[in-house]
Amino acid sequence: MRTPKNLPLDLLKTTAALLLAAALPVTTVTAADSLAAPEANQKENASKTRLKYEAVLKAAQQTPPAPGSVICIGSSHMELWKTVAADLAPLRVHNHGVGGSKMSQAAELYIENLAIQFKPRAVILYEGSNDVAGDVAPETVLEHFKTLHTRLHSALPDARLYVLSIVPSPGKRFEKIDVIRKTNGLLRKECESQPWMKFINITDPLIGADGVPIHACFIPGNIHMTPAGYEVWKTAIAPVILPIEKPFEK
Repeated sequence: MRTPKNLPLDLLKTTAALLLAAALPVTTVTAADSLAAPEANQKENASKTRLKYEAVLKAAQQTPPAPGSVICIGSSHMELWKTVAADLAPLRVHNHGVGGSKMSQAAELYIENLAIQFKPRAVILYEGSNDVAGDVAPETVLEHFKTLHTRLHSALPDARLYVLSIVPSPGKRFEKIDVIRKTNGLLRKECESQPWMKFINITDPLIGADGVPIHACFIPGNIHMTPAGYEVWKTAIAPVILPIEKPFEK
């Protein structure tokens, strides 16, 4: 924009000030938008997780597991374990996994509504990936886990709880392997404090001799596992759970 010649100095200053003021709101809005984006994404993810949970709960209530079954709860790695019934046959297993969830949601919602109300004889839990990715401290994950297992044992004192360690997904998530191992260590120690809980290490079997996640076990460019990854799960989990749970099958 050209400024007309021969304008008084005061008018020139006023014009310049108005032009500067007009430009400022654009910068302010842009900065605010960039700050609000992570919060908006978190709310969107939480909303999607809640919708998934409600769908899983509705389906479970419409076709409830028989009392005395084995129920799986947890985040997307559990949700996507589509071969769990075959992998743990002849156990009666029901997968109530909810993608996107964290240990806090498992403690506050899933253990009661997706497990306890159906009176399982055992629960298999997978949580922790999203906690670590969301910078939740290992100690906080542990506190939520304590809430979860206390509620389970209070309601069903004879039920057993199997806790799977955290999947070492490739990419940015694997950069937090030290946090993963610390969280695993706290969960393992807590499980060892009670005879009805068992911690199962599925982290190390998914890491190759080169110290990184085994490529064949993960979908390229994705945090989730391939059938080969779930075969690793089966190899690590079945030998622990089957000898304990098979005698309880009717």
